[in-house]
Amino acid sequence: MPPLPPDAPPHLTSRMPLAVRFCETDLMGIVHHSNYVVYLEAGRIDWLQRRGISYEEMVRRELHLAVAELRLKYRQPARFGDTLVVETTCREIQRVTARFSYRILRGEDVICDGDILLACLGSSLTLTRIPDDIAQLLWSPEIPAAG
Repeated sequence: MPPLPPDAPPHLTSRMPLAVRFCETDLMGIVHHSNYVVYLEAGRIDWLQRRGISYEEMVRRELHLAVAELRLKYRQPARFGDTLVVETTCREIQRVTARFSYRILRGEDVICDGDILLACLGSSLTLTRIPDDIAQLLWSPEIPAAG
């Protein structure tokens, strides 16, 4: 599948609320930089679940999405008690890779942004083609919540 344009269609973006916990802060009272990678992973797992696939299902199928590249830009600090939103967007799918971009927001303010390139690995931890049904899910909108 070809890469998406810089402004991805809205259906490829999901938003996950996140409350900053005390244990995620450092001695300065701000979120330690390492936690942002965890926030992005949580956003990505949520993004996949909103499209009908759990990471557990991928593991059962002997598929793994390993981080191959990571870029973050910290813009403003987050603190204990802040309510953040992790905005996750699928930007590109190639034969064995998928690229996601992220924005972490506090209200309307972008406090961090970045992107991650994921490589699809098989059970032997070697590169493997992203299965067609998974690629289709990566291009699909969220499944409406039951209720």
